[in-house]
Amino acid sequence: MRYHRAGGSLSDQIRQHRALEAARPSSTRSEVQEDEAEMLPSPPDYNPLIRGSTSMRRNLTLSLGPYDKPRRILHGHNFTYVVTAHGTIDQVSTSALKFDRNLRSSSSPFQEFVDDACMLSHQGDPIIILGHAREQNQIAFLSLDHGQVSRHVTLHRDWNTAKKPGVSAMTSLMSPLKFASGGYDHRVHLWDIAQDLSGASGVELAIKHTSLIHSLLPVMDTSHKLVSVGADCDVPIYDMSAERVEQILKTSCTPYHAHNIDSRSCTLLEVSHLETQFEVRDHRILNQAVQRFGFLVEEKRGRFEKAESWSHFVACGDRSGAVHLWDLRNVSTEVGLRQCFNDPVIQVVHTGPRLLACSRRNELACINFLGE
Repeated sequence: MRYHRAGGSLSDQIRQHRALEAARPSSTRSEVQEDEAEMLPSPPDYNPLIRGSTSMRRNLTLSLGPYDKPRRILHGHNFTYVVTAHGTIDQVSTSALKFDRNLRSSSSPFQEFVDDACMLSHQGDPIIILGHAREQNQIAFLSLDHGQVSRHVTLHRDWNTAKKPGVSAMTSLMSPLKFASGGYDHRVHLWDIAQDLSGASGVELAIKHTSLIHSLLPVMDTSHKLVSVGADCDVPIYDMSAERVEQILKTSCTPYHAHNIDSRSCTLLEVSHLETQFEVRDHRILNQAVQRFGFLVEEKRGRFEKAESWSHFVACGDRSGAVHLWDLRNVSTEVGLRQCFNDPVIQVVHTGPRLLACSRRNELACINFLGE
């Protein structure tokens, strides 16, 4: 049995919050004006049979070593890269859903502790960056040249030795050859890779957390910002040009991931809740979500399980192997539901015409929800 909880469309929720703010004393009223609100268009009337007509292409199972787990799925131009906790990187042809080649297999897999990964592009070739939960060589990047690893570089990260070592979150940034990392030591660093890909320099950002960093997300509203999602239930929004935290969103449940959506002043958060795993947060309304939705689960999701958002859609896997789809313009019900695996879904990524889901057993499934 699955249960969906929502409060209508995102536009309706924002209007309701504007009304609540207007009713409060002026000393506590939000400074956001009605004409500044980001309103999404009304949703279309979906065919009620869309669930039954949802199609799925063939599945692909990738090899997985003893005690290894898929950690992050990175989607590139023609290929998808599957990164595991033990540092294995497999390249998969996205269009054909076919294994192409193994890019990396560690000679000491039990000394690899990949927590997160991200990807940059340099002159049309990808750079895959790994974040490790270990004391030495916490960050490494691999540059590819025509499908082959041309360079493997490890980076030194200054960390608080009084805390647990390791990198827990990674994200690419909007500027070329730049990425950010968050650690178990509560620190966030900005990295700039050299043009010749020989190394990278890092600087700590003035973002304060009291626990490990779960996720990082670059956003662009009035300027380039970085959203930092912490296990301490704080979500600071750091202005990259001003070099300061602009505001801090607070959550009542532990947040795991942040996602961009169509409304440029809003961020979608994944949180540890048994009924409403998603919150849409307007950066200008700090104290509460403008929209919540999700499905009933018996066990809270973890930080290694990740949903996907694009345009006004959100897709998320569950621990029974199903993938759920919502339209943010009206989340009162799901617009798609597909059983893909017999084990938990680790991550869902949008590959353009389709969704790609990955299970805990390292099985991939291509899904077409909307006939795109």
